Amino acid sequence: MRTQLLLAWVVAASGELLPESTLTTDCYGFPSASFSRDNCVKCSYGASPYVPFEVGSPLPDFTLSGVSLSSLLATGQPAVLMWGMWTCPAFQGLGTSPPFDECSYRDEFDLVESFHDRATFVHLMGPEPHPVTPDVNFDSGKILMNYWSTVSQPRTWTERLQLAARLRPMMHPKTVFLVDTFADNPDDPRNSPVWCSLGQGARTALIVHPDGTLRYSLDWFHAGDLAAELDKLLTELAGGGSAGSSSAA
Repeated sequence: MRTQLLLAWVVAASGELLPESTLTTDCYGFPSASFSRDNCVKCSYGASPYVPFEVGSPLPDFTLSGVSLSSLLATGQPAVLMWGMWTCPAFQGLGTSPPFDECSYRDEFDLVESFHDRATFVHLMGPEPHPVTPDVNFDSGKILMNYWSTVSQPRTWTERLQLAARLRPMMHPKTVFLVDTFADNPDDPRNSPVWCSLGQGARTALIVHPDGTLRYSLDWFHAGDLAAELDKLLTELAGGGSAGSSSAA
């Protein structure tokens, strides 16, 4: 079940994103090192997914393929950051009960269709959660294969882009699709800076206030929860309500 944690919304004094230099890269030594039972999200933080920011705190700016978070927020609209990878069964629509009941790419498409004129939606792609053996799950370091475990873990920029080409047709045309970079990308030689810094998970979702603070956080994308929170935030931005924010696990 999703546990709702209501937190006070504390707007950062600066009202700005943190500098991009605060991003973390090369987490878990990947891709040079492999994920394992001693090198995984759960064994590092005790739980997975792991989002290292609290609601109300400023997020770091980031730039992928020439698109920055700050430029997206400059429109005055909130941004919704959504992770989703090919081998994630929740993204592919396997789940039928909470928190996976509204977690698929189809649910994402419908959410974007409903709000694309009032919010910016960014789909982010990072490491694969359920690659084919001998690669392992980054959450637990174990071999956890499913119906979509048809590919090895990409370890180069070219390999990740090839897999990203499968995802793009599944998204709403208004979605901004950004692929997290690898150090062998000649235009951006960093290893997964956005996944390492903002959401170490397979299907995490964040709502970013136009001032750069984290408004809402979900360990697992859920279209209904995101829609409700977006409605509240948009009402507040229009001057029709009081500030409030929440996080869900």
